[in-house]
Amino acid sequence: MYKFIALTKVLLKTGTGSPNSKKDKKKIKGILLGLLLVLAFTPMAIGFGEFIFTAYDGLHQIGQEAVILGFGLSIVSVVIFFFGIFYAMSIFYFSMDVENLLPLPFKPWHIMGAKFAVVLIYEYFTEIIFFLPTIVAYGIKSNAGVLYYGYGVIIFLLLPIVPLVIASVINMIIMRFTNIAKNKDRFRLVGGLMAMCFGVGINIYIQRFSQNLSHSEVTKMFAQGNNSLVGLATKLFPSTKIAVNSLINTTNVQGFINLILFIVITLAALMIFIMLGEALYFKGVMGISETTSKRKTLSSLELIKNTAQNSSLKVYIIKELKLLFRTPIYFMNCVLMNFLWPVFLLIPIFAQKGASSQLNMLAKFLQNNKSSGVALGGFFAFMIFASCSNAIATTAISREGKNVFILKYIPMKYKDQLMAKVLSAVVLGIAGMLMVTIIGLIFLKIPIDLVLLMIIVGFFGIVFTSFIGIFIDLNFPKLQWSTEQEAIKRNLNVMISIIICIALGGLTVFMVIKFELTKWTTFAIIASSYAIIDVVLYYLLGTKGVEILRKIES
Repeated sequence: MYKFIALTKVLLKTGTGSPNSKKDKKKIKGILLGLLLVLAFTPMAIGFGEFIFTAYDGLHQIGQEAVILGFGLSIVSVVIFFFGIFYAMSIFYFSMDVENLLPLPFKPWHIMGAKFAVVLIYEYFTEIIFFLPTIVAYGIKSNAGVLYYGYGVIIFLLLPIVPLVIASVINMIIMRFTNIAKNKDRFRLVGGLMAMCFGVGINIYIQRFSQNLSHSEVTKMFAQGNNSLVGLATKLFPSTKIAVNSLINTTNVQGFINLILFIVITLAALMIFIMLGEALYFKGVMGISETTSKRKTLSSLELIKNTAQNSSLKVYIIKELKLLFRTPIYFMNCVLMNFLWPVFLLIPIFAQKGASSQLNMLAKFLQNNKSSGVALGGFFAFMIFASCSNAIATTAISREGKNVFILKYIPMKYKDQLMAKVLSAVVLGIAGMLMVTIIGLIFLKIPIDLVLLMIIVGFFGIVFTSFIGIFIDLNFPKLQWSTEQEAIKRNLNVMISIIICIALGGLTVFMVIKFELTKWTTFAIIASSYAIIDVVLYYLLGTKGVEILRKIES
């Protein structure tokens, strides 16, 4: 057990910073990250708690107040499972530290358990947003006693385990069989995509499940009283029903029995995870750093073609794009994010009944001249959020890591190197934007003139976020990392960029709605202002940015 705890601490420390970095700098970054997370998620948690306060009174009148706990715990479990697919894939497979741990005196369950514990700790932050407001608001409204909150703490600590076990086992099964391929990186990407598609499929199924109940069935459940809707709310993860029963029966022995049963089920899930992990995980992770190469004899014409002189800027952009596509963790978190947002937008529509009518309503809204200004502003806000969340420009310097000194030996100006990194983000951002506009043309019948205006303002927004991202990374580069995951997933710069972009996008939409701007007025303001800003940022990148990069390398 001591080795397990020690390894968990090491994995957490290496994930939040490098042992070689200065302690004061690490503390400052930790404090800033904490403040940013609080600022970002406190309004969501407060809103969730206010909703529970409002819903409790109405449900209490018909004897259905415990459905709040049922739905709350079910929502937490589903969110943890969905994000657990990504977190487990990154930490178990893409962290690239397993082969360094295998020669050390650790048992298999030490390594698997420590990695699982790291994922679990991250998921506790998700629980704080959804579970904590639920448990506190329900406790206050129901005048619960101390025992209720004691049970709540235990359930808070154990609730994420079952969803994470399911997510981890799915990943292990997929990655176990993708490891047989010669090109391991390519097949690991396929495995990651399969796991992601599975998570999206589960999301669609859950939303369809909620639509399959007739009004008569729901009315009958409400009429029964006695919290009969709890069973409905906890069908997705049966263990949550036991947790709810323990919380609503804290005044009698039934609550204690349900709590013990919940603990037993959780421990059984952990045992299953360890047994399946020993059978699947290490066989799937063996040789994770191995790669293959093609040996091909080039003809004289092919040699001339492959060695022909080309634009240095073009070559550097291609190099950046190849690195993003070839590295699994970069592909999953940087490249794929450009194309996932349209999918996430369509899921709520196609997962419900009457999807065609909703699409028709949205199409009429977009085709209306009075609302086209809001649509244009909303599209601009969406694109700057989507482009900054891909973390390409925001980690452009950080991805160099300890090899950042190599940039000074490349026969290319610093300004051109920085612009190549910016343009690689712009290229992928534009690809994602074109996917969104094509979907809009097909499903929403957006007018061509509005689509063209969307593309123009979206382009200015993507360029803006790319410049902002690389400026943030130049000033606060995360160069001390041992795995690619640390450069992306645990980089404070990404969060800073997202917060800035959300604020600017929200401000843009607010101004358009408040002043009721027309389509052409909205376009003129956004295009002119951000075009000027982009030009200024381009100039600053070639002057101040070069100076900062030179200091980083010195």
